[in-house]
Amino acid sequence: MKKPTASAKFSDESLQFLKLAGEQTHADWLEDNDIQYQELIRAPLMQLAESVKNELATEARGYHFPTRALGRIKKPAHKIERNGAHYKDWVSYIVTRPSVSRFEKNPLLFFGLLPNDENWKGVVVAGGLYMASSTQTRRVRQAIADDAEPFKKLFADKAFKKSFKSGFDPMAIAKNCPRGFDPDHPDLDWIKLKTFFVCKTVTMKEFSSQDLAKNLASDFRQLLRLNELLDNAIEA
Repeated sequence: MKKPTASAKFSDESLQFLKLAGEQTHADWLEDNDIQYQELIRAPLMQLAESVKNELATEARGYHFPTRALGRIKKPAHKIERNGAHYKDWVSYIVTRPSVSRFEKNPLLFFGLLPNDENWKGVVVAGGLYMASSTQTRRVRQAIADDAEPFKKLFADKAFKKSFKSGFDPMAIAKNCPRGFDPDHPDLDWIKLKTFFVCKTVTMKEFSSQDLAKNLASDFRQLLRLNELLDNAIEA
């Protein structure tokens, strides 16, 4: 593929294309629609990745900023579901540090086009510890139980709130107080979390703007602050 031009950008058509892709049951559908795929998905995603890497790579040491093999939507044969759909209806761009264990993932930076997702429908930016192992969960919970002020201070920070207005996303939370923790702890809602991440929805105006890469880099910069706190908790 040729290097994307400066004019490559996302639009509402990008999301509509992904919705349509997720309905296709013929393996050769993408070949017949490759021009749209390149213009609406692959080219703007690759340009976005290059721009974000150029902006953040020097300050996000240890993080891997992928710039190749992005935007693939064709499913491997073993992942084709019963409905016969050959293509994904979403794409994502994930920046993280390589993990030393296949059972644990490090805090990440996430950008996703998820037009049909039940929880994060639309275009989202997220970061933190999403797929936490039991050990990681226990250590972050303990850090919060011991002293939640670093997280509270971050979430109250003006620059962080400009990007992420809320604190931890409560998408996955334990029904009861985890064993070994005080059920009357003032931060019990955080201690009960099973994932420790924040998330925001990107408006269509922001999504289709030429400033998307600059704004995403700014959001990722704030998420690096959260990831550092989570790293400190995990490594304690």
